[in-house]
Amino acid sequence: MLDTLLKQNIAVLAASILGALIVSLVLIAGLVLRPQIERSAADTAQMIRSLELSFRQMDPFQQIHFAEALRATDLPDVLVAETAPDDANMQRSWHSTYFLRVLSERHGIPASDVLVDGEGRVWARMVTADQPYWLSLRALPATDPVAGLLVASMIALLCALVGGIALQRRIALPLKRLEDAVGRMSNPSDPYDSDIARPQEIAAVSRALTAMSERLQAAEADRALMLAGVSHDLRTPLTKLRLTLAMLKDADPELVAGAERNVVRIEGILGQFLDFARGFEAEETRAVPLRSLLQLAIESSSEPGVVCVDVPAEVMIRVKEAALLRALENLLSNALRYGKPPVELCARTVGGDLEIDVRDAGRGVSAKEARDLMRPFARGNAARAGEGSGLGLAIVDQVAKAHGGDVEFEQGSASFTASLRLPRAVVASA
Repeated sequence: MLDTLLKQNIAVLAASILGALIVSLVLIAGLVLRPQIERSAADTAQMIRSLELSFRQMDPFQQIHFAEALRATDLPDVLVAETAPDDANMQRSWHSTYFLRVLSERHGIPASDVLVDGEGRVWARMVTADQPYWLSLRALPATDPVAGLLVASMIALLCALVGGIALQRRIALPLKRLEDAVGRMSNPSDPYDSDIARPQEIAAVSRALTAMSERLQAAEADRALMLAGVSHDLRTPLTKLRLTLAMLKDADPELVAGAERNVVRIEGILGQFLDFARGFEAEETRAVPLRSLLQLAIESSSEPGVVCVDVPAEVMIRVKEAALLRALENLLSNALRYGKPPVELCARTVGGDLEIDVRDAGRGVSAKEARDLMRPFARGNAARAGEGSGLGLAIVDQVAKAHGGDVEFEQGSASFTASLRLPRAVVASA
C-alpha cells in the first residue's frame, strides 16, 4: 500500500503528529486539567461546609430569611431552588464526573448532595428546618475542555498534514524532474539533460547521472566508431577477394560459387554492423505510401513470392523510410529463415498509430525469449549454426525506438507474430 515515497512520508508524518498530539493531550489532562478540577472541588467543598455550618447555627426563621436573601441576590453564580434541576447529571462530561468524584472521595461530600446541570452549574443541597434548598454556588465550564482539546488537536493534525503534503510535493518535484530526464534517455547515446540545483542530495544524484551519461555517450561513440571502422576496412579486402574469384577461370566452379556466397554473407553481416553502429535517429522522416513501402520490403526479401500482404489502400505514413524498410526486411528474413510458410505481412491503422505484423506458421519462441533476442549479438538456438550476425532484432528494436514505438511478440498455437507499433505515424488514411 505504501509503495511510493510520498505515501510513506505522509504516513510517517501523520503517525508522528498523532503520537505527539496524544502525548500532549495526556500531559495537559494530567498536569493542567486535573489539578484545576481538584482545586475547584476543594474550594466547593469548603464553601458547602461553611454554608452547612451557617445553616446549623441559625434558627428556622433565620434560615428561611437567609435563603430568601440568597434568592434575591443579583450574583449570577448564586441561585436558589426548592427542587433539583431536571437536567442535573443527565449527561456528565469528563471534567464534571471527575469533579463530583473528587468531592465524594477526598472531601466526604455525598454524591446525592451535589449535582451538575447541563449548563455546568454546581448545585448543593442544604437541609433546613423548613425544607431542603438547592443552592447553585459556582459554574464549571459548560463544554468539556477535553473535547475542545480533541477538536483543536484534529484541526492541528489536519493543518499539519496539509502543510506536510504540500512540503513533500515540493520536495518531490526535483525527483519528478530527475525521473523525466532519465525517461528521455531511450538509448545510451541520448544525453542526460537536467539542471537540478536543490536540494543538495538530489543535485548530487543528478550530477552523478550527468557524468554517467557522458561516459555512456563516449563508450557508445567509441563502439559505433569501432564497428563502422572495422566494417569499412573489411570492404576493401572483400572487394579484392571478389575480383580474385572472378579471375579464377580454371578453378572448380562449385568452389568459386561457395566462396562467392561466403563473400555475400560477409558483406551482409558487415551491412548489419554498419546499420547498428550508425543508428537511425539522424534520418529525416518523410511521408511515403504504406503499400509501396511494404511491397518494396517484400521484393527485397529472399523469397518474395512466398509473402502475402494485407494493407489498407491509400494510407500515407510519415516515417524514417530507410530505417523502417530495413526493420521490415529483418523481420521478413527471420520469418522466412526460421518460420514456416505462409508468411503474412499485415498493416492496420488505429487512430493515428500504425501497427505492422509479420506472421508465419511456425512455433517461434516465447515472447520473453524473443525479447531477449533483441539484445545485440544475441542468437537463438535455431540461429546458432546459421549465418546471421545477431543484430537483426536489435536493429528492429532500434528502428522502433527511433520512431517512439516498440516491438511486441506473440506465440500462438500455430503461428508466431512480430508486431511493430509506431505511434502517430499515419498522415492520411482513406
